[in-house]
Amino acid sequence: MRRTAAAANRTGLIILGLIALIIGLAVLAIGFGLTAPVDPALEAGADLGPVASVLALPYSALIAVVVALILAIIGLRWLSVQVPRKDFAKPFRMQADARTGLTTVNAEVIAEAVAADLESTDGVSDATVILRGTARSPELLIHVDADERADIDAIIAEVAERAAGNAAMALGAPLSAVALEIGIARTRSRRQRSVSVQ
Repeated sequence: MRRTAAAANRTGLIILGLIALIIGLAVLAIGFGLTAPVDPALEAGADLGPVASVLALPYSALIAVVVALILAIIGLRWLSVQVPRKDFAKPFRMQADARTGLTTVNAEVIAEAVAADLESTDGVSDATVILRGTARSPELLIHVDADERADIDAIIAEVAERAAGNAAMALGAPLSAVALEIGIARTRSRRQRSVSVQ
């Protein structure tokens, strides 16, 4: 399972929408002559000579290049965020007090152990697990591939009771969230259908 950039997209679109709205309202205000009392130069029929003289200055091209580079960097950053990615947690610190010793465990190791535990379940052919969050508030993202004749309710119960319980016991903290996606393969050569359970 991979995490996508839905939240980043919403935030970026809200910011761009607000900027476009402000610019549009400003242009409408200038067009209707509502800004003339504030500054006569902003009147709808005003001479654009002062604006043209500012744009003709030697450093205006440099400012345009800098703005273009900033926009290009923002665009490339936005594109890089669009790539779905696995989002494992940082290594878990298992002790509260470093003076008594320090044990860290990689999230991938625990995730692989949970996946191996799930693969021993009847009807489950493959399992992929991602462990996120912190040592005090861990989260499990689970994808299992099940045979089409498998008992889905039994697989869900197995995940909720045994696998999640074993993971919580190994981590020494209750899981704050468990997300389960079940892929149902009818045959090896056919595409899989999937069902998500939160």
